[in-house]
Amino acid sequence: MKEEKLKLRRKIYRLVAEHSRTLDNLDDVYEAVLDSVSEDISREEAEFRVRAALGSFEKGKIPEEVDFPFISVIEKACKGYGDDCTCVDACETEALSKSDEDGRPVIEIDKCLSCGLCIVACPEGAITDKAEIAQTINLIKKHKRVYAILAPAFSGQFGPDVSEEQIKSALLMLGFYDVVEVALGADMITVKEANEFLKRMQRGDEFMITSCCCPPFVRLAKGFRPKIAGMVSDSVSPMIAVARFIKAEDDNAKVVFIGPCIAKKTEAKLPELKDAVDCVLTFEELEAIFEAYKLEPGKIDVEMPLNDASHDGRIYAHTGGVSKAIAASIKSLNPGLDVKIRHGNGIKECRQILDAIEDGRLEANFVEGMACIGGCVGGPGKLVNHEVGAAAVDEFAKKSKVKEAISNEAANILVEKYKEKVELDSPKM
Repeated sequence: MKEEKLKLRRKIYRLVAEHSRTLDNLDDVYEAVLDSVSEDISREEAEFRVRAALGSFEKGKIPEEVDFPFISVIEKACKGYGDDCTCVDACETEALSKSDEDGRPVIEIDKCLSCGLCIVACPEGAITDKAEIAQTINLIKKHKRVYAILAPAFSGQFGPDVSEEQIKSALLMLGFYDVVEVALGADMITVKEANEFLKRMQRGDEFMITSCCCPPFVRLAKGFRPKIAGMVSDSVSPMIAVARFIKAEDDNAKVVFIGPCIAKKTEAKLPELKDAVDCVLTFEELEAIFEAYKLEPGKIDVEMPLNDASHDGRIYAHTGGVSKAIAASIKSLNPGLDVKIRHGNGIKECRQILDAIEDGRLEANFVEGMACIGGCVGGPGKLVNHEVGAAAVDEFAKKSKVKEAISNEAANILVEKYKEKVELDSPKM
C-alpha cells in the first residue's frame, strides 16, 4: 500500500476514535468524520472508507454490531487491475478475480480466507476491511468490565522503547478493566493439543494439524480439503479460550481482542464462537485510538506487570512457535515419542504442505501453518516489520517465569476449575 493511502487510512481511524469519544451515535460519528475526510478524496470514496472504518460496507444507518463480510473493494478508489497491481496475485485461493467489466477485482466471499494479504498488496489502498474502533470505545463507555486480551505478537509493536507493561498501563488508562495475555490461552491449548496428539498417534493417525492459531490456515485445511479436514486438531484458538475463561470468571465481562490479524475479526463473529469475543482491534487500529486519546505508552511511568503466560505460550506469535511449544509439552508427557514437525510460512507454503499430505509425500506427523510470512507478527494489522516483531516477542518470552506451557499452574488451575463450563473443542465443519 502506498504511503499516502496508509496515512489516509490511519487518519480516518484516528478521526473515528476522536469523535467516538464524545459522540454515542455511530451515524453522528460518520457525518463528523466524513466532513473532515472529504477534503482529501472524492465524496464517494470518502463515504465508503468512513463506513468501513465504522464497521459497514452498506449505505444507510451504521450498525451497532459488525458482521460478515469483512473485506471489500472500494470501487471509487480502484483504478482497474493493471501491471503494477498485485492484489489478485497475493490471493492464494483465487478469491480475487479480474471479472469486473471495468477491470476491478471482485471478491468471491466463499473462497476468501479473510487473511487480508490483498489489502496490504493493493497499491491504491482500494481493498479494505471493517474496523470496530467505535464499537470498542462505546463498549468501554457503556460497560464497566471490559477486558483487553493481547495477542502474543504485541511485543515491540509500539516502538522499541515501549515496554509490554507500558502497553498494559495505556490500555487501562483507555478504560479497560483489565488486560490479559492471549498467550495464557496458548498455554491452555498447547497442553490440550499435546494430549490430543498423543491420542491420535496411539490410535494410528499419521498426522495432526494444529488448529490453534491461524484462522486462514484452518479454513484452508478444513474448508477446502475434505480429505484433510479430519486431521485438524479439535481445539479452539487461544483467543477464544482465554475469552471464554474470562467470561467464566466474570459474568459481567466484555472482551476485546487486540492483535495483528484481520482474520480474527471473522473468527470472532462465527455463530458457533461469537459468545467469546465482543470486538476485535488490530494494532494499527489501537494506535489510532492511542493517538485520539493523546496517550503515548512510552511516556507512561507506571508500568503494570504482565505475568500471565509461559515462554512457550508467548512464542506462538512467530512461525514455528506453536509447534515448538506443543512439541515441548509432548516431550514432557511422553519423552519417547518422536515428533516430526513441518511448518508452513505463508499461505503458499501452507498449500504445498497440504498438497504433500494429500499425496502421501509429507515426512512429518505434526503440522503448523501460518498464513502470514513470519507468523502472526507478519499480520496485515501489524505496525513493525515481522523480523523486528519476532525478535521483540522472543525477548519478552525470555522474561516469563515459566518455560513450558505444561508448567503454567495458573492456566492449569483455570482449566480444571471450569472444565465443565468452558468448551475448548472447536465445532465440527
